[in-house]
Amino acid sequence: MKNELLRHTISTIKYRFEKSIADKNENFGEFTIGKGSRTPIELINHMYHVLYSTRIFLEEERFNTEQPETLNLTQEIERFNSELININIALDINELPINYSKRLIQGPFSDILTHIGQISMMQRLNGKPIDGEDFSVASIKTGIN
Repeated sequence: MKNELLRHTISTIKYRFEKSIADKNENFGEFTIGKGSRTPIELINHMYHVLYSTRIFLEEERFNTEQPETLNLTQEIERFNSELININIALDINELPINYSKRLIQGPFSDILTHIGQISMMQRLNGKPIDGEDFSVASIKTGIN
């Protein structure tokens, strides 16, 4: 399997993201923890932009600076999940050198995981805490379809 570790990281992102938004209430997208903090909609929009821009760089070797429009929470979730599938496909096409792979893990993929942690924290603050889990034994299958 090409880029197995990177593709497993994408699958891990999807798993953690789905847990972070499960059991959300209808106003969660606009939930804020204070002045200057991003809402869940803004966080997911940013996560989408990071992932989309990463894929564009992988496929076309160009930087994407165009900011995506902000959608409602359901649409942002759907768009982010679609982009996870797209980047998984892009990673399946060409094997990346190890140094490139390291940069993807320490840069965009870690950034997205950080924001998923923020969304999980916001769920707790909004009265919908995420159930605890040993993520190291979670049933995560490499590759997203």
